[in-house]
Amino acid sequence: MRVISRQISLRNQDHLVLARRALGRSGTVPGNSGTAGGHMTVADPIIVVLGPWCGGTSAVAKVLHHLGVMMGTRFDVGVRELDDTWEDTDLSLLCRRAFSEPGGQLLMDAHTLRVRLRDWAVNHRRAARIAERRPGVKHPALCIAVDHIREAWGPLVPVVVDRPAANVVASLNRLGWWSDEKERAESTAHLIAARDLALAGVATVRVDFEELRSTPAAVIRRLAGELGLEITDAQFEAAVSSVVPAANVPRDDPHQRLIERFLAEAESDPDDPQPVHMLAQLYFNIQDFARARRYSERLIEIGADEENTFLAMLRIAQSMDKLDTPWLDVQDAYLRAWEFRPTRAEPFYGIARHYSVAKRYRLGYLFAERAARIPLPADDMVIHDPAIYAWRAIDEQAVCASGIGKHSEAFTLCRHLLGRPDIPDDDRNRIAVNRDVSVPAMLQATSLYSEALVRNVIDGPRDADVTVSVIVGPNWPSTAATMDSFLHCCTDVAKVGRFLVFDHGQTPGDRTILRQRYPFLEFVECADGAQLREHIRGRYWLDLDQGWRFFAPDNYIARLTAILGAEPEVFQVGINLADATSLTGVSAPETTVRRTPDGGRYVLTGVMADGPAMYDTGRLDQAGSLDVAATLDEVLCINSWATGRGPDTAGAESDALSNIPGAQNLNTECAK
Repeated sequence: MRVISRQISLRNQDHLVLARRALGRSGTVPGNSGTAGGHMTVADPIIVVLGPWCGGTSAVAKVLHHLGVMMGTRFDVGVRELDDTWEDTDLSLLCRRAFSEPGGQLLMDAHTLRVRLRDWAVNHRRAARIAERRPGVKHPALCIAVDHIREAWGPLVPVVVDRPAANVVASLNRLGWWSDEKERAESTAHLIAARDLALAGVATVRVDFEELRSTPAAVIRRLAGELGLEITDAQFEAAVSSVVPAANVPRDDPHQRLIERFLAEAESDPDDPQPVHMLAQLYFNIQDFARARRYSERLIEIGADEENTFLAMLRIAQSMDKLDTPWLDVQDAYLRAWEFRPTRAEPFYGIARHYSVAKRYRLGYLFAERAARIPLPADDMVIHDPAIYAWRAIDEQAVCASGIGKHSEAFTLCRHLLGRPDIPDDDRNRIAVNRDVSVPAMLQATSLYSEALVRNVIDGPRDADVTVSVIVGPNWPSTAATMDSFLHCCTDVAKVGRFLVFDHGQTPGDRTILRQRYPFLEFVECADGAQLREHIRGRYWLDLDQGWRFFAPDNYIARLTAILGAEPEVFQVGINLADATSLTGVSAPETTVRRTPDGGRYVLTGVMADGPAMYDTGRLDQAGSLDVAATLDEVLCINSWATGRGPDTAGAESDALSNIPGAQNLNTECAK
């Protein structure tokens, strides 16, 4: 077996990189006079080039390389450039494993990341010391890892590369990286903001990429001076010559360029696994699945390490799936891949997707549930779609659970996903719709009277600081529906000190029924338009209003009070996003929300909610000077009166669900 030393990575299955030895133009590593008295120590600062993808960092790193900075021992080669990305292969592999692209979410625990970063830095500094060169490094993901590298590496010299965000996004658009322009713009803004926040108050060296392109000599001379590099004329000329003017950036098909290169290498040495591995992935990228399968099978014949063998087996199964091979053969290929490496979830996920699309939800659930239980492998370094481990397998499990009537599980899984910060907006909207498909079943489950829940309230401890109120009218079943659903869904109801009922015209018989069902209720007679606030004691007042039914279990008291605690200008927190009265199939976009550990996701708004909401009574009394309110991030209850049906709750459920696109009846299938 021959080990593949060149690694391959994808950006939206459209970007490929490989590693090779870093050589000077003469084929040897050039020397560098930028040392302190000819001696290097482990504490030598690492020059770190920081900027987003397509932000000009490759050009700056290439300049530093020619100026004698040790940017790596092996470099990744980018398909979009004339030459290398100047990203050290080992560090690049670690960054791709540690952070999602383009979202920049951390995929491994911080301690493990810092240990691996520290090990890399020790080796990198040692290599630089042997070569008598200054150590340097570049990778876009380092923008969101500044705190980690500062902790792991010690002294740093940040080189910040500036380029207008619009130009960055235009380059990303040309390359077609990631799903759309919105995602490219958000990724760019996120990386720049994270970098600048982490470097606030820190001395940096700055390089304007557009200026480097137009006047490279002046910019490079200034850069060398600010970094204290003692350079030769030859190094300076090489650095200036390395800057590629905008007009000379290649516009041909980079995949075809590399395919031709690796075909020649494979023909020259048929038993070399490296070009075969690259060709298999390149053909898969351009959706030539027949050739992708052929070269993947050839790679297995030649022999590779276990991880690359698994990736080849997975690629064979995926290619067969795309080629409309008989399904049982495809499934067998997926299962062979899992059997070879059972720590990987991709084979089970691929099978689950097939059965879900085919509406064979019971089989889909079987494989999706097993895929969701497999954690992100700690020791594997190439994970092309880490989102499978983070949320996609759970998403598929939720779809299939709904399809086989496991609505409580589907609802819970969807809410779990909606609470994550890394769900793309389109998927977030789809998952919100899927969540609402299960709401009728949740409403039915929370509509039942529970003597045990009532007894828990009577016997449990009381927090005098929290009061819950409900308004009742001439029909007691509506009030009972509100109380039953609230007791089922408010999982921290023990924190409530008082339950007040504001009576707007109940008959004595209705009041007697409610007293018997809920002995903890305190009744207050209030005429229409009367002030309710004067009956509230304590700081927090949760008003459930009239005719509402809850369907989502949650720690409502803890969430609402935590948000009021985190936002001193907010006097009211509504339970439903946008003060909705029925299902909307919407979850607040991540860019609009704030978070607090106990409060979860919430949205600030200048509009006071009419539906269920919690008030800080001290701030409510000053509401004239406060105009900031908030809501939770989704719809968690519906109002049966808003549909015009009053207490006809079954009809209210049907009407509420009919407002959701793609969810017109109780048997609606989840969107995929």
